[in-house]
Amino acid sequence: MDFFEQQEKARRSSRWLVVWYLAAVASVIASYCLVAALAYAFLFLWGGNLPLRGDEPVEWRGLFGTYFAVLWRVPAGLYYLVGGVVGGFVLAMSAYRIWQLSDGGITIAHMLGARYVDPEKCTSIERRLLNVVEEMALASRISLPPVYVLDRDDAINALVAGYAPNEAVIIVTQGTMQKLSRDELQGVMGHEFSHILNGDMALNLRLVGILAGLTRIGEMGEEMVYRAAYRNKGLKREKSGAGALEAWAGALIAFIGFPGTFAASAIKAAVSRQRELLADAASVQFTRNPDALAGALDSILALRAHTTVSALYTEEFSHMFFATAVGKWWGFPSHPPILERIRHAHPRFMRDDYRKKRHGLQTEVAVIDGAGNVVKHVRATLLEGAALAAVGRADAAAAAAAKPVDYAARLLGRLPSRLREALRRADEAELAMFALALERDPAAQEAELKVLAARRGDQASKKVLDLHVHTSALARQHMVTLAELAAPAIKEQLQKERDVFLADLTALVEADRRMTLREFVLINLLRQRLREGAGQPIRAQFSKIEEVAADAHAVVSLIALSSKTGPQAAFEKGAAVLKLGWTAPLGKEALNTVKIGESLERLRHLSGFAKPGILKACLETATADGVLRLAEAELVRMVAATLDCPVPPQLAAQDPQTLPA
Repeated sequence: MDFFEQQEKARRSSRWLVVWYLAAVASVIASYCLVAALAYAFLFLWGGNLPLRGDEPVEWRGLFGTYFAVLWRVPAGLYYLVGGVVGGFVLAMSAYRIWQLSDGGITIAHMLGARYVDPEKCTSIERRLLNVVEEMALASRISLPPVYVLDRDDAINALVAGYAPNEAVIIVTQGTMQKLSRDELQGVMGHEFSHILNGDMALNLRLVGILAGLTRIGEMGEEMVYRAAYRNKGLKREKSGAGALEAWAGALIAFIGFPGTFAASAIKAAVSRQRELLADAASVQFTRNPDALAGALDSILALRAHTTVSALYTEEFSHMFFATAVGKWWGFPSHPPILERIRHAHPRFMRDDYRKKRHGLQTEVAVIDGAGNVVKHVRATLLEGAALAAVGRADAAAAAAAKPVDYAARLLGRLPSRLREALRRADEAELAMFALALERDPAAQEAELKVLAARRGDQASKKVLDLHVHTSALARQHMVTLAELAAPAIKEQLQKERDVFLADLTALVEADRRMTLREFVLINLLRQRLREGAGQPIRAQFSKIEEVAADAHAVVSLIALSSKTGPQAAFEKGAAVLKLGWTAPLGKEALNTVKIGESLERLRHLSGFAKPGILKACLETATADGVLRLAEAELVRMVAATLDCPVPPQLAAQDPQTLPA
């Protein structure tokens, strides 16, 4: 999966989307103008003193003949007025919805009424979901997305939402957690993470925004009908007159707004159907387990489970769900048929064999580790269940090692329970990051702890030292991964509290009056994850790399200088990608932390379709000698986080544990 290649395809789809949108708006305006003209001609015939085009009197030619003659002479000003009002309303509603969705996925979760799954207060079935999401996030090198659940919705469905790949939100129905096996749940999550990696999220959100104006009038009519039905519920017939009138008026408005609703349905279907098939195929590629996704789709059929979601605003976001979320007798389907999706994802899927294997035993029992986390589910009879539930760490580790997303599951299985618990709480996640940043040198460490105690108190300093025992064993190979796991919990705080944390972390690493490359990577990665406006669309200030050539030169030079086989050779490989006339990397004296920080900030505001060259140049520099080292990988991941892009696939596939220092 090439994120930027898929982004380019999404960009071409966006161009067509503009054409379809303008055609749809024109058809909606035309339909309202027609209704206005029909009403105008009707009022004229019923004695209305209304002006017509032309001065000649209207001759009687029979009812229909006269009516059409009057219709032909309706003043052009009426069309201009109606067209202007309707067009203005459509644009205003689209602009409002785009503004409303500017905060990204969290806004959608709130609009749908989803509940945030708190890692500290979750049920065992929710813990299973969180574990799967953690594994997928680590394997894809994407920041761990917060998970939301649509309670009391027993449909099998899910969606991912957000503007930036590293600021996504996962929303899952209760039915998905309860009805799917762990492997099937992983297949669904693989599908959703594929939408992130394929660059679909921003396109889907923009689609919601621009189509809001087309559908709003029809939605207003439907709301009037539902409101009247609710008010009239239980009333006697003689008391329901006002409600009936409101329902008829709403039905008329919905009918008039139907062209916009119909056009929006067609546009969403045209954009989403192929993207869904692409995400299915990418899920199989990503999890390396074709039975997982095919089994999840097949379970919808075998369990006779519905996929329609009852949450408010589902219609607007229907094209973003895993499966068809709205059941209507009309319109264009936003998703391909399930059997077609199974054939595309797993052509050799044997349904009967799969169902026998899946239902060969009666129940699925959770295997719990020492921290109380569900690390796998084992199918067993009820009698076997009691024994299997007591399986300890050895079985949990073996289960994790056998998972398709290998190193992610192994890492999560190796995390000490104390550290894993800390990473799920905002206050302790901050302390874990302080522990991760501590130097190994006793003198430097003492200076850092002294600064921390002055800013946070002696108790916090002692807790950081205790956590350092756990982080020190993982810090070298998994520093970036631990930071990614901690970021979601810290981000749950107010921006003011996040800023205080970042200031304290900066003070800690500068306590010894220097900042190592490792500390620089950690701080910049967390700044990108926790900064104000993280997850919102980045305003592009530069359209071409040439406009930020000096900044790109500095970043590529930084990676080249970390090469152990010669900065010049490594730099030349990266410079050849951008072809900006560079001949040598900048010297160390020109690459202080302030300079690199400023350069990264400007590159962040580069146009999204100019960013691939930067990442490719960085990766070419890092792998110039054919060996990707840990420090180089961390630098490239930091640059990817700054650009709000997934890491390149070659890097995402690497297990940090196997990378040389």
